[in-house]
Amino acid sequence: MVLKQPQLLELYKRGSKVRTYRVCLGLNPVGHKRVTGDKKTPEGDYFICYKSASSRFYRFLGISYPSAPDAVAACEGGLITGEKRDAIVHNLTNGQAPPWDTRLGGWVGIHGYPTEEDASRWALLLFPKPHNWTDGCIAMWNFEIEELFSTVPIGTPVSITP
Repeated sequence: MVLKQPQLLELYKRGSKVRTYRVCLGLNPVGHKRVTGDKKTPEGDYFICYKSASSRFYRFLGISYPSAPDAVAACEGGLITGEKRDAIVHNLTNGQAPPWDTRLGGWVGIHGYPTEEDASRWALLLFPKPHNWTDGCIAMWNFEIEELFSTVPIGTPVSITP
């Protein structure tokens, strides 16, 4: 569970909280993510749909944003086509990552700090936790994402609250 206002990620195992992490969020964290570039971290119920051990942000746990409700609302609002909405819903229904190339944005996840030496130094100096610096992701220290990455399988629910 990610609690945006206090900037915490709580890890649960069998219904009991086992660990709490301080996290960084999108540069403009208040409110729900609606479109690419809004710098907001989404709000709602998602799941881990992708894992990468070789990310430009150390480790990456992809979150299933946009969700079906996000896609339906975007289609009704004219942001995406019915075809894109259906593709998002289809992938999610099958436990897969939604298409991340829509106007809603994509590649939202939980990750570490940049792996490139200069970018990492810059981020660590200018944006220590809990400062918000991502494009909408949830960031943690590399040793923390390593711990989470080894614990959390694909399909793990992720609830993000305001």
